[in-house]
Amino acid sequence: MRARVGGTIGFEIGECLPKLLERLRIDLSFPNPEHISRRRMGRYTGGTPERIECLVEGGDGRSAVPRGAVGLLRRRATQLGVELTFEDERRVLPPIEVTATIQLRPYQARAVDAMAQGIQGSVVMPPGAGKTATGTAAIARIGQPTLIIVHTHDLVEQWHRSIERFLGFEAGVISDGDKQLAPITVATVQTLVRMSRREHADLSHRFGCVIVDEAHHAPASTFQVVLSTLAARYRFGLTATPEREDGLSPLLDLTLGDRLFEIGYPELVADGYLQAPEVRPVYTSFDFDYGGPDDMHACMDALVADEVRNDLIADLATREATNGHTILVLSGRVAHCRRLAKMVRERGADAEVLVGAVKKPKRKEILDRFRSGELPVVVASTLADEGLDVPRLDRVILTFPSRTKGRTAQRLGRLMRPHPGKSGAVLFDIVDASVAPLLRQFRERNRLYKRLAAGIQRRGAG
Repeated sequence: MRARVGGTIGFEIGECLPKLLERLRIDLSFPNPEHISRRRMGRYTGGTPERIECLVEGGDGRSAVPRGAVGLLRRRATQLGVELTFEDERRVLPPIEVTATIQLRPYQARAVDAMAQGIQGSVVMPPGAGKTATGTAAIARIGQPTLIIVHTHDLVEQWHRSIERFLGFEAGVISDGDKQLAPITVATVQTLVRMSRREHADLSHRFGCVIVDEAHHAPASTFQVVLSTLAARYRFGLTATPEREDGLSPLLDLTLGDRLFEIGYPELVADGYLQAPEVRPVYTSFDFDYGGPDDMHACMDALVADEVRNDLIADLATREATNGHTILVLSGRVAHCRRLAKMVRERGADAEVLVGAVKKPKRKEILDRFRSGELPVVVASTLADEGLDVPRLDRVILTFPSRTKGRTAQRLGRLMRPHPGKSGAVLFDIVDASVAPLLRQFRERNRLYKRLAAGIQRRGAG
């Protein structure tokens, strides 16, 4: 059986042993978390497939599997006695001449080595470890025209700055209707997925390397569609949180390849590259007559509207701002963000709102002021959970309940970046202990805090 390796691994169904095809169907089929969630909540599931099928069978007699499934395909073929040959159609282009001026930390240099030798796969580093700098150095090391795929405008700006600073290169940008192509280009997946087949083919011919930032999003259908069209030889993912709680973690490796390099908080704190923050629970008097899961939405409505609770948060943010700290306040509701920012301003501290509706120029102005220390308080929605690079940040206030491990780790990691004069970073977790499910969510977050702290302490003691 011949398999062609490009954006995916494709083969003729007629050449594939039926037992192998059936085995691959089973291996590459996963429960769809969206379907499970809709069914659990009693919502309409029509149009939402029950399973995610990663073996794509076309009507033209051809099938394809994700490129990272090469090891699985080899194993299954060997088990069934199928002779498998590969035709490498991955794209390698004339090299680009760029030199990185960045001084890599030892672990970053090891990550770049792993990427250069591994050809495809993921690199796992916690927030603050320098994933963007590592990726930028890898671009120079590999020397191929590179497309960087992100999912937020803030990440576009972050990569653009890193490439200009460390490579002396003006990166192209594909985002929101802009299409400025360059040998190194940063693109939002939302714009790429809307492109025509012809435009996808053009991109595939332009780049020999693809980097997916915040790669734990790669299992999403938008990323799957885009990556299937890109035949670059080098394909990498960068992430701080590879484990997904929806059960789709295997799709990360299937899409991008095996894990090439991984390092965690304990090693980086012990070596002085990150700072361990303190976690302080702040208990509220909020109460709600919670009868079951159907009440959760109403409970959240009541929670964000509770004035006593909001006063507690605004007073806390204002006090910390008055004491000279840089504070990020996080909420899951846009209206709540706006309300809290207004309350902080009424108390005499400068505060801005950062949500999805904030236009690009205004967002850049807010983040520039926040990074410089001119703006003490930003109240943000989940937009700020990923890709927010503010080293001076030393206070985070979590105002909205969540038990998502990846998101909690991201938020804690925001405080760990070193900065001159920064010490004693604190995460304030607002705890609504009178409402049973909210208290359970805090206990889950607290277990994660303790695991991270225990790991750091064990590493430091060694």
